[in-house]
Amino acid sequence: MIIIDELQALESIYFNSQRELVKELINFFVAMTKESHLCHVLLSSSDGYFIEKLYNDSKLKKTSKLFEVDYLPCEDITYWLENLKKESKIKDFVLSGSQIDYIWEHFGGSIWEISSLLGDLLRVCRKGHVPDHKMQEIVDGYMVQASSYFKEYAGLDTSKSALLTEIHHHIQNKGFVEELNLKPLLDHGHYENRQAVQEDMNNLVRNNFLYYNPTLARYKMQGKSMDIGLMRYVQEVNQQ
Repeated sequence: MIIIDELQALESIYFNSQRELVKELINFFVAMTKESHLCHVLLSSSDGYFIEKLYNDSKLKKTSKLFEVDYLPCEDITYWLENLKKESKIKDFVLSGSQIDYIWEHFGGSIWEISSLLGDLLRVCRKGHVPDHKMQEIVDGYMVQASSYFKEYAGLDTSKSALLTEIHHHIQNKGFVEELNLKPLLDHGHYENRQAVQEDMNNLVRNNFLYYNPTLARYKMQGKSMDIGLMRYVQEVNQQ
């Protein structure tokens, strides 16, 4: 089996008279799998747009499957945080059930963010426990940072601010947003055309604000903290 992670890193790389490296690799993989049956190939990317483009522009249709890799479910996160000594070698503190719920509510199944949080909690734990107010202060810092990402992205651009507001509306109502849901942005003159909307949505995906599922053509927030960050951003914009 051949496994390549973050394949999008090879995008826009050319060689030998401007031949695209990624397409040449795909042709090679097709020859190894579909034609010669010598191995399986597993390609992964955090960029859903890239995967969709690759899938549509190459010979992958009807010869491959798309798999979604999501964050860990609640039961796995709960088990992990209930067994820190066993699973993470953390002996300095034990989390209460309400604290585990609080972490899940703010970070969902994001392993990296929770691991970072646990490192922060090691510095404030006392006598085998973490004071609730200390945890809340630290977690709020993560949420403030997430909100700042959206402030920095939109800046003074009213079109981007309107886009983020529209995304938030649909995320809150049904958990995802589709391109069709963004038509009001064109109707109200926030964007000149569909291509301009797609460009900004593409940037949000590439910069890990949003996650794009190419099999369903749906966008979701890139984790619970980004969801909360967007909510805080929209609330602040509406108060101005």
